[in-house]
Amino acid sequence: MSSVTLWKIGSIAGTIALYWGAKWVNAKKPGLLFSPAILAPLGIALIVVLFGLPFEPYKEATSIFSSMLDVVTVTFAIPLYRNWPILAANWRMIIGSLALGSLSSILAGVVGTYFLGLGSEAAISMIPRSITMPVAINLSQALGGIPELTAAFVMLTSFVGVFLAPKLIKTMRLKHPLAIGLMYGMGAHVLGMVKAFERGDLEGSSATLAVIAGAMMTVVWAYVFFPAVQSWLK
Repeated sequence: MSSVTLWKIGSIAGTIALYWGAKWVNAKKPGLLFSPAILAPLGIALIVVLFGLPFEPYKEATSIFSSMLDVVTVTFAIPLYRNWPILAANWRMIIGSLALGSLSSILAGVVGTYFLGLGSEAAISMIPRSITMPVAINLSQALGGIPELTAAFVMLTSFVGVFLAPKLIKTMRLKHPLAIGLMYGMGAHVLGMVKAFERGDLEGSSATLAVIAGAMMTVVWAYVFFPAVQSWLK
């Protein structure tokens, strides 16, 4: 067996082991800070740094997980299709909520980053923070932002959104599955979508719609208001 094959098998096995280990820790200590979404990547980063392992070969060896993610993402369309009559019946509320949510997210991110003194590039990189990662990075590049910074903002937004969502649901006494799902999808995108499905099928379906439609609306708002934002940042 060649060294390349051994490296690939070891990388895949190690990643799976770290994930299951993170799930075990999360079962013992529930909470966002002990979530597998945080512990597993942190464990991989520590191993790579401590043992001086090359990251690019590891990334290539574990690319199968990225390919599987595409398949898993498509399966989210099944409950979306199943609950489409309910979603279509509330289309005005859904579009209005997502349009307002995406616009307020852009404005709050740009203004907040600017007044914190992080600079215009950081403010532009903040524009796509509330949409799913692939779209956010492409939009950041198109607008002249820093994709790596955008990726960090997207991850931070997702984690904070998932952490705050249960508290907001309780404080605001939200009961309607559509409202809960839209909040999870718009506020924490894909990670929020997963958490929404844990609450119910309709919550997950509306969160899926929020992730898709919210990304489209954010792109439209970004290009509509970008000239004004660019002028204001100068």
